[in-house]
Amino acid sequence: MTPGAGILLPAAAWGVEFTSRGFALSSRPIVFPQDTLWTRVTIAGGFGYFIASNDRLLVWREVAERMFTAGAERAEYAEEARGAYRVATFIDGRLDGALFIGPAEAAPSWDALRALFESEKIEDHQRRLLLSGKSGEGLAATGPIVCACFGVGLAAIRAALTSGVGSVEEIGKTLRAGTNCGSCLPELKRIVADERTAQPV
Repeated sequence: MTPGAGILLPAAAWGVEFTSRGFALSSRPIVFPQDTLWTRVTIAGGFGYFIASNDRLLVWREVAERMFTAGAERAEYAEEARGAYRVATFIDGRLDGALFIGPAEAAPSWDALRALFESEKIEDHQRRLLLSGKSGEGLAATGPIVCACFGVGLAAIRAALTSGVGSVEEIGKTLRAGTNCGSCLPELKRIVADERTAQPV
């Protein structure tokens, strides 16, 4: 399909509906699956694309294998049930590429990732937030990130516990923290235990 020249129009403008939408950023041109609708966007230092597709998550994992620089460090997030897939690669402390695609009604933020891609280097806290689609500018308000998959900070978890959430399972239902890769579950358990200890008897 022929690339357009600018912003991604609503799917209805093309007369076609797609189950997934998103974007890709790369230091080199990307070849997309044949049935992908895409438009290229001018960005500094590389290539930006808005994409719309009906392909399954597995297809986008294969695209990611081809599109990024060989040997780059990789961070990946996948939510099979929702068909959401996010991957980013890093070389020498900078963002070298990213692919974010998921349900059309929940498209992630393009602006935050574009700003990070165009930066000479990204900070550790920005990198931890990257797969959540957030820029990292609100880190002070959210506190240290506990769940990197969903960008959930300590402040949000403590607020949930204060409002009546009482277990790690309830935190997962309320904030989604701990419901993907599970690496933050030990920390969530510690936070819940500390909160219970701090409460007056």
